[in-house]
Amino acid sequence: MRDHLPLTPDAEWAPGAWHRNIEECIACVALAITVLCTSWGVFTRYVSAQPATWAAEIAAAGFCWVIFFGGAAVYKRADHVSIDVLVVRLPTRLRRAIAISADLLVLVFLIGTSWLASVYTANSWDSPMPSLRWPYSIHYAGAALGLMAMALRHAQSAWRRQVLAN
Repeated sequence: MRDHLPLTPDAEWAPGAWHRNIEECIACVALAITVLCTSWGVFTRYVSAQPATWAAEIAAAGFCWVIFFGGAAVYKRADHVSIDVLVVRLPTRLRRAIAISADLLVLVFLIGTSWLASVYTANSWDSPMPSLRWPYSIHYAGAALGLMAMALRHAQSAWRRQVLAN
């Protein structure tokens, strides 16, 4: 039994509606950047005489964006892992109370971590990457924005579950 319903109809890609799949779009672009920069870094290290040290920095930033926006896409599609072996055996009222409590706990955690990630991102603006001299905030912004997107998607799916339960 699937208690968590995806926010998108049939949880499929909606052609022509990229804004409904913004998390996937950002994650795909970041993944392409990560793969291309990693490939370029390997190529320059083993084939050319001058390795591209900047490639690893950009690949690391892209990987951070992939992780957190991919996580937001998983929240949107309600494909996160849940182990409910004990909860499904409980009475309906208790099961609903546990679901509401868990939703609130996860939402508070996501809001708190997105706040901390935002503060960390702002504080790292003056800390440059070694070779590119760009701020490390580029890395950490992926975590901050991705966690915000996760919190938004979790709130949407929790609200939707409560509305459908009534």
